[in-house]
Amino acid sequence: MTSSYRGSDGDSPTPAPGWAPAPPAQWGPASTGSTTPSEGRRRFSRRLVIAVAGPVVAVVALVAVLGLTRPGFLDKKVFDTAALQQGVLSVLRDDYLLDADLVTCPPGRPVTVGSRFSCSAQVAGAPKTITVTVVSSDGRFEVARPQ
Repeated sequence: MTSSYRGSDGDSPTPAPGWAPAPPAQWGPASTGSTTPSEGRRRFSRRLVIAVAGPVVAVVALVAVLGLTRPGFLDKKVFDTAALQQGVLSVLRDDYLLDADLVTCPPGRPVTVGSRFSCSAQVAGAPKTITVTVVSSDGRFEVARPQ
């Protein structure tokens, strides 16, 4: 049988190419064929999610309710230690007319009406204890005479 198709030289047909075009690119993770669908993604049980998320949601709700219903629950006012020490020193010098120096008060004292705490100072060269009483929520305080 003769073919009607002839090559460029007129004798034999042109052979088909020995290669094929590459397949289109695949998107997503490469598959090695060794994993099964259940190994690819781990699922958490509904009970575990509820056991962990339930208490977290309860604590957040409690903090939110307390923050909205109790003034000062989230925003604790504390004395600025340097300003407190300067205020006590000023009262000792200006109001009690004492030769006071080196006032030291505890840091982080809360501004709670009626609370009392002690500061120390050098009065005329001798160490003395001064009682401070908080009288208002805006940070006003009374300074007792040194003991």
